[in-house]
Amino acid sequence: MIESTIDQLRQIIAEQLDVNIRIDDIQADTPLFEEGLGLDSIAIMAFITLIEENFGFQFAEDELTMEPFQNLTTLAQFVSAKLEVPQN
Repeated sequence: MIESTIDQLRQIIAEQLDVNIRIDDIQADTPLFEEGLGLDSIAIMAFITLIEENFGFQFAEDELTMEPFQNLTTLAQFVSAKLEVPQN
């Protein structure tokens, strides 16, 4: 499940997010911020919205920390865990 989630996240970045990043340039362990993909705060907020729309859940305010957004692997683990928990 993690690999397919990583693939979905890569597609969101390359195809839906307004950044100039090719899908082939996105690796699972590449940091999302400065030294990696270079996503800024505006791109991250748009990315969060797209994740919520594509995966059908809402981030809780206390979940919006840097920890899940280290790279696509940590984000995919977070998303997969959210999808396993029944949503109210």
